[in-house]
Amino acid sequence: MLVLIRYAILLSLGLVLEVSAYPKPGNVHRFKDFSDVRFEDFIIAGVSAVHHLHRGIIRGVKLSRNFQLRTVRNVVGDIIYGIVRDSMDLSGGGNTSLGTALLLAPLSLSIGFLKGSGKFVEQDVRMIAESARALVERFTTPYDSIMMYRAVRRASPSYIRKYKPIDTSYPDVWSSSYKREIIRGNYRLWDILVYSSRYDVVAREIVEGYKRSIELVKYIGDRVSNHNEWNRVIVETYLYLLSRELDTLIVRKNGIEAARYVTDRAGKLHKLCVESWNLCQENLRKFDDELHRIGVNPGSTADIVASAISLYSVSKGRKIIRA
Repeated sequence: MLVLIRYAILLSLGLVLEVSAYPKPGNVHRFKDFSDVRFEDFIIAGVSAVHHLHRGIIRGVKLSRNFQLRTVRNVVGDIIYGIVRDSMDLSGGGNTSLGTALLLAPLSLSIGFLKGSGKFVEQDVRMIAESARALVERFTTPYDSIMMYRAVRRASPSYIRKYKPIDTSYPDVWSSSYKREIIRGNYRLWDILVYSSRYDVVAREIVEGYKRSIELVKYIGDRVSNHNEWNRVIVETYLYLLSRELDTLIVRKNGIEAARYVTDRAGKLHKLCVESWNLCQENLRKFDDELHRIGVNPGSTADIVASAISLYSVSKGRKIIRA
């Protein structure tokens, strides 16, 4: 089992390498904090996540061998909750990792499952991602949903409104009886993710088999080969994704017009940065200052970039940030 810890470390790199890149407009980075979340909180989250991701990998190995298959109550829910809880407890800050933990936990399970099945190929990120999706669909339980709800309640993100939408039978995350409601309705985590994917790109990423993360792994590799400047690679990757898809966190917090504005600006900045990094940096800093000033945070984009960095790290295995 000792060799498996290496993959947990590689997965955790998404948390620390994503936040280290700067300037990523609107997000926390080494020169910008939020009022409740600092750059250092993300570093703590990445380090503390290793233990939980290792547990996920080991559980995946056991699932591949049908080890106590019928007694597994939590498949990934407790992994997600553990990452969120420990990062907040250790740093004393706010939520840094809810979305990223949701993306990384199934990947840890997948790596273990494929290792145990003798099918694991580090470079085959598509297989790892598709296996993660399949495992969540096949094995998650209502108890995973309960732990996911606990993680949300612990993180207490402002964009999750504290009332029950009228268009769903799913339990309100803030309900005092959410556990009983989840068990009574037999709402598996997969069911929750499918419903949430209608308005949340992180949930959609899992349901759709990490298609954005897979695309970004290739993009990261291409940009590393092109100029071999890691910080620039991640900023370009962030702008690339932000320019192609509305950030659902912005939509939920600031409205669709704000999200469209950010997407349009990101597209222009991405083109400029790819053509001339020196010319784009001042524009990047101005856009970063603007988004921080008006409280617009493309956090969903950052979560998927972190997932892509994790998969890229697993696929490369060594010399992660260099060609």
